[in-house]
Amino acid sequence: MNISAQADLSKILSALKALHRAFPIEQRLKIQACDSSRETYLAALTRWMRTSSAPAPAGFDAEALEELMALDALYFTEDEQAIGVPPFCPVETDIAVHFPHEKLYAVSAIDALALPRILTSAATIETFCPVSGQPIQIRVDAQGAPFESDQDKAIVVFRKISDDPKHYVADVAPGIRFVQPALASQFPQQLTLAEAAAVAHGFYAFQRKMFQP
Repeated sequence: MNISAQADLSKILSALKALHRAFPIEQRLKIQACDSSRETYLAALTRWMRTSSAPAPAGFDAEALEELMALDALYFTEDEQAIGVPPFCPVETDIAVHFPHEKLYAVSAIDALALPRILTSAATIETFCPVSGQPIQIRVDAQGAPFESDQDKAIVVFRKISDDPKHYVADVAPGIRFVQPALASQFPQQLTLAEAAAVAHGFYAFQRKMFQP
């Protein structure tokens, strides 16, 4: 996990711990998922990474998909025709991540910051501040680092959505948003862009490890 000079390591570790507690996907896949479910998870993730588009459930092991949904490792769209595998989102949201040849969407600021490094491609994140409604645009390089010149364009805040989160997409992600820095005093839990990027890369590092023999 590369740490920017503008990042506070203690804040990064604290945010990582809280995110792992709210969405313990790495632990669930390692301890609770069976081998076939882990293979199915990797297959769906690989499809996302290679095509930048949502795979359909057809062609995947149905029992494995059911277990992965129970573990909150992936989710279906409402019509059950596409699979979301965080940080990859199968539906349009208010956080768009523009790559040179495609546009993806994210359900949280952390997911948006994770995508460029996972796909090893620079991107521009476009969203709006949920408080002021003002547009926010952040450029991220292929290593997942926000441009230095964009560091002051936003912070990432964490708001509790549920006291007992069951599903990341519904109960955790909506509370992780980009906000204008001028409004920082309204949010006790906040990170700079550099810190949030480090959290994003650290949290989703398990996906890269799963591809290693």
